[in-house]
Amino acid sequence: MLRSFTDRVFGGVCGGLATALPIDAWIIRIAFVVLALISLGGFAALYLILWWITPQESPTSGRQRGLGLPLVLILIVLTAALWLVRDQTWLRAPGGESLYLPLILFVVALVFFLRQVRA
Repeated sequence: MLRSFTDRVFGGVCGGLATALPIDAWIIRIAFVVLALISLGGFAALYLILWWITPQESPTSGRQRGLGLPLVLILIVLTAALWLVRDQTWLRAPGGESLYLPLILFVVALVFFLRQVRA
């Protein structure tokens, strides 16, 4: 998967997903916004991660090798699973505080670090 250069509103992630899947880009955009609001930012963090790790297609050259669609789908499923279990007791610190947002921030920082190491 590549981020779209032509069908983009913010970073081209939804346009790239729409190219890889037979779904309209606006449906994917609306789903990301709704899921970001419902998940308290979990899907917004996923969007940022996909923005960082997915290369953008080039408007001048041919098709580049991009991030595999299965990896993108795995990231979406993991984010959804984390969001669904955020209120469970095993995702809480010993003092009872939720570890949902710290865990998302850790994943974002890890992806950013790995992106810098790869470059």
